[in-house]
Amino acid sequence: MDEQPKKEGRRQQRPGAGQNVDVYDNTLDAYLGRLVNIHSEGLMLIGDQPFEEDRLYRLDLHLSEPVNERNSIQLGVDCLWARNADDNGKHWAGFSIIDASPQALEDIETLSKR
Repeated sequence: MDEQPKKEGRRQQRPGAGQNVDVYDNTLDAYLGRLVNIHSEGLMLIGDQPFEEDRLYRLDLHLSEPVNERNSIQLGVDCLWARNADDNGKHWAGFSIIDASPQALEDIETLSKR
């Protein structure tokens, strides 16, 4: 996936994951969408269902290829913004990572370098 242009206020570029990453809501055990980009402080998703701004989510990122011999990454995130994507029925959302183990942060670092 293409890297998104840097937006005002963003402290770091968010590189693409280099693989397909399906994202699930851990609390509801529901599919949310696909990872667009990620770094150690935040991520962006695109999905079929709308996201809620200012809501906390527990995410499971299901990796299509193992990273550091693991197939998933678990994160706690805060939805900073959400918007509809034109007329295709998709929804975009940007999240701040608020809870991640050292192992998850290492996996994100590895994933973002691919």
